[in-house]
Amino acid sequence: LTNNNLYALEPFRVVQQKAEITSIAVCKPNNDVLQIVNTGPNWKDKVRSLLKDLKDQVVYAHNTLFDVAFLLATLEPSKTARIPNEIRDIRWRDTMLLTKWIINGQKPEDLKFSYSLKNLCKVFLKDNPRLNEFLEVKEQNVVAGENAQYWLSRGKLDAIMTRALAEKLQSYLPEEQRQGLLTEFSCIVPVANSWLRGIRIDVNEIERVENTIQLKMSEMTKSLNVNENVLNSPKQLSKLLFTDWGLTPININKTGPSTARADLMWIHYNLLKRGSSVADKMECIMTFKKYSTLQSKYVKTIKEALSHTEDSYIYGAPRLFGTYTGRLTYSNNTKGSKTSIALHQLPRAKFTKIADVSEVVKKIRGLLLPHEGYGGVVDDASGQEGRLIAVRSNDETLLKVFRDGLNFHSMTGAAIVGMDYEKFHELYEQESKTGFGYYVEQRQLGKLTNLSCNYRIGGRALAEKAFTTYETFMDETTGWFLVKTFKRQYPGIVKYWDDAIEFAKAFGYTESFAGRRYKIHKWDGRNTWISESSALNFPIQGSGADMKEIAISEIYRNFPDAQFALDLHDATMLFVPVDQLKSTSEAILNHLNRINYKSYWGVDLKCPLSFEMVMGKSFKDLK
Repeated sequence: LTNNNLYALEPFRVVQQKAEITSIAVCKPNNDVLQIVNTGPNWKDKVRSLLKDLKDQVVYAHNTLFDVAFLLATLEPSKTARIPNEIRDIRWRDTMLLTKWIINGQKPEDLKFSYSLKNLCKVFLKDNPRLNEFLEVKEQNVVAGENAQYWLSRGKLDAIMTRALAEKLQSYLPEEQRQGLLTEFSCIVPVANSWLRGIRIDVNEIERVENTIQLKMSEMTKSLNVNENVLNSPKQLSKLLFTDWGLTPININKTGPSTARADLMWIHYNLLKRGSSVADKMECIMTFKKYSTLQSKYVKTIKEALSHTEDSYIYGAPRLFGTYTGRLTYSNNTKGSKTSIALHQLPRAKFTKIADVSEVVKKIRGLLLPHEGYGGVVDDASGQEGRLIAVRSNDETLLKVFRDGLNFHSMTGAAIVGMDYEKFHELYEQESKTGFGYYVEQRQLGKLTNLSCNYRIGGRALAEKAFTTYETFMDETTGWFLVKTFKRQYPGIVKYWDDAIEFAKAFGYTESFAGRRYKIHKWDGRNTWISESSALNFPIQGSGADMKEIAISEIYRNFPDAQFALDLHDATMLFVPVDQLKSTSEAILNHLNRINYKSYWGVDLKCPLSFEMVMGKSFKDLK
């Protein structure tokens, strides 16, 4: 309804009355096509009537999130309304997701395989009598909003070919994958709704947060006596460090001495060891770069997105099965125009050990708000990765940790220092009141070890990861000691590594509990380690994705007033009306902790897959 063609790709523009659905085509089982056309008056009633006629029917679309989001925008523009029954009552399916469940693997990755409707029809419907006609229509470069007859014809063909594609692909899907795929399909409506509703931004606080960051950065450039551009430019920063200050680079790349984050950290560490006065300057530079990242990646991007969305909301476009493991991801732009920040990369509250930077992170998270009259709820899959590995590996020690409510990181910390768990954890609990002490440090070392060793790692790689990811220095010998301690403490995990690789080699794929698969064929030479790592990683990460989709589906079906808002790390974020925030949130948590996973996966779990819950008024209050 405007000259901006991007609006045709953004469902929230319907609510803004800047875009609309012009027609809907439905291909019936007998291949007859029913098409309704938007002629203005009573359009919403036409759409509602059509959807009512589809009640309880299996309806396929391609990239169904898109279609459902536009339908939701047409029927119910209010951000806080319940999802209309006309949409809830349809059994939505998606040919793009169906294809991913069938072919996900190394080959489509190597081919950079396109999951567009056009490409899938070319690959799977080669003998379809209408394929050439369909491809010719798709090749025409017609802009949205122009040539109404073209879009009517294309809509009919899309419906016909989507139905034919669905019918063809269903025959390729193994029976043991169907329950998992159906669970993913059941997430389409709540996830589409989250895209349409967006996330509210506290526009009154943006400038304040930006000024806080700018003040911090200005103080640092002033103390260093350099221009801000010098620290933000790799070339100029390289000159400052290695020419003006005479420092020794860690690595040399094609453009010269490296100023990558890990290299700067090593330079800083070496300066500290020598007791050099330049160490403080290096620390200042690294802190500056943290602030600069927060400024550009979040604050600046939020402002750009608000300029585009025009309504004080940001809209991340969700992608079910967004990674090879099945995790949900978000796009933050429409063909280059920002609509959101990268929501799945929203920084954790514990972004860094630097207290001042962490406070700024909290301020940035505080910019993101639930809808008016709503509170935020996070249901976090507590220790998800460790619990799934315990179930997969059948390691008795790890199963005992999660069955008996023990502390996983204290268990490993106790093994590191050679102590009884109970005594170690008692001493840790005493020291944790102040946050300092030997046992606090060893428990933290246990956490670092657990987070690093689940999928195999060498001593040198562990030492490097400890330094660059967790800002903890250790030498290679210590790294190997921790690796060996982990293997000795959890022998079932080591056996799982061997079994998972053997399975993938024998069957040509690795799989999650829900039957989601990743096909592996590259076992030669330099590909061996990557393929083995995928064989180990996928069953855990893929099952984590399965678990998240079960949670989304269960909440959607049983708690209609709770809006799915965001998938973040291992957590599901919801918006719940303030007047029922406590009662509904507690009911949801109780429900999630009683899920019968055997009904989904056909597996008896030997330890619980638990959730923890946090409530708050903004994302600052939430994990």
